[in-house]
Amino acid sequence: GRLGLELAREAQRRGAEVTLLLGPTRLHVPDADRQAIRVCDYTYFDELLEWVRREVGSRSYDAFLHTAAVSDYAPDRQSGKIASGREELVLRLHPLPKIVDEVKPLDPGILLVKFKLEVGVSRDELLRIAQKSREHSRADLIVANDKRQLAGGAHPAIILGPEGIVAEVETREELVRALLDAVAERLHQRGSDTP
Repeated sequence: GRLGLELAREAQRRGAEVTLLLGPTRLHVPDADRQAIRVCDYTYFDELLEWVRREVGSRSYDAFLHTAAVSDYAPDRQSGKIASGREELVLRLHPLPKIVDEVKPLDPGILLVKFKLEVGVSRDELLRIAQKSREHSRADLIVANDKRQLAGGAHPAIILGPEGIVAEVETREELVRALLDAVAERLHQRGSDTP
């Protein structure tokens, strides 16, 4: 949504070729952005998964910033029609694959940024959970924050890498700048000329 678009705009402004994967949203992406940024709209989980497998698997991207809050579960398929007029309907869910966990196996050299949103945890617990999540996905960086603190213009976040805290920010604008700075620094260290 909005954070992904802001990251895409700033990365493009810095000279990067950008592809924005945009799921169902009320967010309007102006034509000017669609001309400067390759926007790939998707509606369903399977479309996003297929895109990631195809495009990341092509190994033509330097970095992948996974800002999307993708569903962890989907309803089981029902064979046949569900009769109307039932008093109660039970919905069974099954786990979906974690798209972010598929990125590094598809392209071990890609710089992967993961996002971890928790609710109501202490700072120490947030850092612990985020680092464990980053390691699990083999992400280079992770952005961690607490949903309770996201209100109005506030968007406090902590950017973590293997070395620990990379940056702490208070607003969405600061997050965009600090995260892209961290990505650019790591790409530069790898010898990529992508900003």
